[in-house]
Amino acid sequence: MVSLIFTFFAAAIISLFLTFPVVWLLKFFKLGQPVLAEAPSAHGAKAGTPTMGGLGFLLTIVIFTLILIDVELHPAYLALILLMLAYAGIGLADDLLKVFRKQNLGLTFWEKIVLQVLAAGVFAAWLTFLGFNLSLGSFLTRLGFANPFLYQLLIIFVVVGFGNATNLTDGLNGLLAGTAGIAFVALAILADQAFISNGALFAVAAAGAVTAFLYFNFPRAAVFMGDVGSLPLGAGLAGLAFIIHEELRLAIVGGVFVIEALSVILQVASYKLFKRRIFKMTPLHHTFELMGIRETWVVVGFWVVGIIFALLGALVPWW
Repeated sequence: MVSLIFTFFAAAIISLFLTFPVVWLLKFFKLGQPVLAEAPSAHGAKAGTPTMGGLGFLLTIVIFTLILIDVELHPAYLALILLMLAYAGIGLADDLLKVFRKQNLGLTFWEKIVLQVLAAGVFAAWLTFLGFNLSLGSFLTRLGFANPFLYQLLIIFVVVGFGNATNLTDGLNGLLAGTAGIAFVALAILADQAFISNGALFAVAAAGAVTAFLYFNFPRAAVFMGDVGSLPLGAGLAGLAFIIHEELRLAIVGGVFVIEALSVILQVASYKLFKRRIFKMTPLHHTFELMGIRETWVVVGFWVVGIIFALLGALVPWW
């Protein structure tokens, strides 16, 4: 436990040191984030804030993984950081297009989805080759997911889903950094309980690295993490859950992301079918903003909900 706490703070410190020069470079080259036209009016003041700050904590996660984990002996973790880097590449392309076009329009929806599916598919094939489908929990095995084809479809669905869910959650200062840090801590607890030391080390390093980003992003944002940060966080959470075989608990641990994504799905479905909106605006955090709640309090409230989900997922014996 002491080594995990040390790893958390070491990753946080390194993430801080790496993010400072990233922020300086982003400001120097004036790589500012255009604000979505449909966003609440208060977001107009954020226009031009440097984006792609997630490069700092992403690099920290990769460095700590390569230092702390023997990826030759445990190749699943090499696959995990390559998955995160692939999603970061997709996010980087999206961020750069937004900056150069000077509007919140990057890659198209289908361009992003196809690229994400391809990256997740390679990761899924890698885990299947390593035999992870043969050591699934009894519930998923009974449902037939030990079958290599179904197992790979499950991984692709969850990885793509979580990558986009965290991307949707990244809409307020500190919202994603805080909730992702909490979710990684929960996965670290689950990995430690299962005596999967490498999984616990990866999770606390990721938690420390992304939590340190709050220094730059909350309560006022000196920099946004951008899609280059938000997409790989979701992919990393999902990928790690499959490696430590906590696929089902991921839905609880990452409950905030699930709710944010569901709010968008329900809103779109309701409008297409009935021409009515369920929420004032989605993702859900914008609805609370439009209700007059200050952004800081919305974020803190979501953190509290994230902690509750993390405790339920990590400590309650569901099955």
